[in-house]
Amino acid sequence: MKIAVAGKGGSGKTTISATLARVLARRGHRVTAVDGDPNPNLGVALGMGREQLERLVRVPKEIMEVKEEGERRSLVLTRPVEEITAEYATEGPDGVNLMVMTGVDHAGAG
Repeated sequence: MKIAVAGKGGSGKTTISATLARVLARRGHRVTAVDGDPNPNLGVALGMGREQLERLVRVPKEIMEVKEEGERRSLVLTRPVEEITAEYATEGPDGVNLMVMTGVDHAGAG
């Protein structure tokens, strides 16, 4: 199962995502939460401590590449998702694994 949470800024996406991730993990589901926000706070909302948050390594943008087929463009992973998770995920409360995507490169890019 894959779940994506989207919405306006300040609408509660991070809170809902963290709560949903922990509830599903407590029910025995394997959960990997991915924070794509330029100012990531999902780790805090999951209840991770300062030391855990400081150890987080952002997933580099090189794990994805743009694939163009005619007028269609898509992002594809350059490595298997299991490899990426093993290298970049940090385990948090209730066994939720967290990955934080690469941040903003420069002003106006976020």
